[in-house]
Amino acid sequence: MAQRKVVPTGAKILAVVMVPMVAALNYVGGVLVELTKAPIWGDTWATILGTLISGFWVGAVGGFLYNIIMALTVWGLPAWVWGTANVLIAIITWFFIKMGWTDLKKPITIVMAVIFYGLLYPIYTTGLSIALFGGGPLWKPIPAAIYAATLASTGNFWLANYVQAISTEIPDKVISFVIALIIASRVPRRFVLGMRREEEVVAGGS
Repeated sequence: MAQRKVVPTGAKILAVVMVPMVAALNYVGGVLVELTKAPIWGDTWATILGTLISGFWVGAVGGFLYNIIMALTVWGLPAWVWGTANVLIAIITWFFIKMGWTDLKKPITIVMAVIFYGLLYPIYTTGLSIALFGGGPLWKPIPAAIYAATLASTGNFWLANYVQAISTEIPDKVISFVIALIIASRVPRRFVLGMRREEEVVAGGS
């Protein structure tokens, strides 16, 4: 007889609550970054956290909801497309769970975070920025200076956009990932759906 997998009720309830919480926490992170004038973004860490705790769909929907709210209230309607970037963050995080790259004690976890969040993810955001918004320097001083220096030295518009993107995304996403992992590791197992799958895979293969 096949074993029936039982998901704790507490985990289901938290998953529902996590959707608006992800949107709210991303907003708080973005505001704090603006107040401190930090050269990062701070508005995707809760997408990672929501995915780690409650699974892909919670992180993706909560992250997308954040961008929709910002597009309707602050950034302007065309900015809703950045919600797809938050969905991509949830996809990467879900992949990390599947691969077992969620243990900060293992160096591969940080290495993969730099590669996927910091180097591969910006390929998508750079393409989106150029295709829909024309690209160009960001409004943040440090990445804008990096953009100008890269453009002046190479003359490559696409490369300049990509280099300025990774200059913000590597620190932003790695810090966000580490913070999310630390918080998620302190959530009681009975409330966790996301990283529970990693544990089940490890247990099943042992």
